[in-house]
Amino acid sequence: MAKASAASTSVPAGYAFGFWAIVRAVSRQSPAFWFTSLYVFFEYVRPQQIYTWMDVAPWPLISLSLAVLATIVEGRPRITSAPIWGLVIVFSLVIVASAFNAQYPATSWEWMNLWVNWLLLILVVGAGTRSRLELFLTLVAFGLWNLKMTQFGVRAWFGAGFSFRASGASGGPGWFQNSGEFGIEMCVFLPLAIYFSIGLWPTLTKYKRIFLVGVVGSALISMVVTSSRGALVGAAAIGLWALLRSKQRMRAIPIFALVAIAIWVIVPAESKARFSEMGEDKTSVSRLTYWKHAIEITNDHPVLGIGYKNWIPYYRANYNPRGELPHNFLLECAAELGYLGVLVLLSLIGATFVENAKTRRICGQGGRAPDRFLYCIAHGLDGAMIGFIVSGSFVTVLFYPFLWMNIALVLALCGVRENRGRVTRRLAGHWPANKSPWRAGPIANHPDASVA
Repeated sequence: MAKASAASTSVPAGYAFGFWAIVRAVSRQSPAFWFTSLYVFFEYVRPQQIYTWMDVAPWPLISLSLAVLATIVEGRPRITSAPIWGLVIVFSLVIVASAFNAQYPATSWEWMNLWVNWLLLILVVGAGTRSRLELFLTLVAFGLWNLKMTQFGVRAWFGAGFSFRASGASGGPGWFQNSGEFGIEMCVFLPLAIYFSIGLWPTLTKYKRIFLVGVVGSALISMVVTSSRGALVGAAAIGLWALLRSKQRMRAIPIFALVAIAIWVIVPAESKARFSEMGEDKTSVSRLTYWKHAIEITNDHPVLGIGYKNWIPYYRANYNPRGELPHNFLLECAAELGYLGVLVLLSLIGATFVENAKTRRICGQGGRAPDRFLYCIAHGLDGAMIGFIVSGSFVTVLFYPFLWMNIALVLALCGVRENRGRVTRRLAGHWPANKSPWRAGPIANHPDASVA
């Protein structure tokens, strides 16, 4: 009991990870936060497609429009010094230029609303998140929406008697209906869930720790039941990255080995057989063909590509009338936006790693604004990006929410980091002498911290 009390007093409201504490924190947020959270809910969970009686209005469009309006009215947008903002603008200009230069301009403009959608997501989440508490609540909501999807995976695993399903489990309607896309989302969610848990670990009670371990476990099980090789390769990449980044590598190696063995044991024999056939089975051969053609198309249209969202009409007119997508997000970018688009995209991805490293320097133990939670989330966002890059190399998902939600969260973290740095300087001398800022985060409890 004493332990729980100490934990609750050492972290700001909401950070105690208690149901009612979070409910109270959410109830005190502004309309911009509510509408933004509602939009992400409709975009990720798609309840309007699960329950047809709800499908009476364009709920994602309505909630996003209200989120943008409220964000502007409340004066929330705060562009940080992160170069990511400039690169997002440049990438937008490349998309518009490619649409003007497209082989099928009408198709490009027909799909332009999708890119505008992701731009607005970056605005309301990346520029509209004002405090550590808002970032925390955003991540809690993001975790709940993903946990809702992992229920499908775990139930499918139990329902199939822990056996192989050729079609693989899906995450529900919408972006994650295909098992491959669901596997990618789990590769994004897994590292965020792990480092979110690590960030809060010292303040958690035993049962809350068990709950978060269960959340991580549900993501791993969902990866397995997707029957997606890309998802498992992405999980392996995340594990190796985490192992290499660990400061306690000798302790981490046996844990990593045990987890890897456990996952391999529960992977059905049919899934293991698919790895032995990699490169020779029908799926692999078709993807290699698409990749070869994507490189040819890019070399024929090197600057701006064939045009934003022009792959299907161009490929079917020039290669195969029944052809499908290129099954690689980077080659998708190269073929449609040219080498210029690839250069900007790689710079954008690289900038997220640079900004997360900066966050860890500032918020790490010994930094000028120590904060265990922000430090760990920077690690989690790096892991999520690595998971996307690896697993997304086998699916056409450049304009799915994976990458753009990650970038929005990185920008939100940058904004909170800069705000915290300003509060740290303003409140210099207010640190309690008997507490470590790394573990307790006392600045967040200071009454002036809420204005940051």
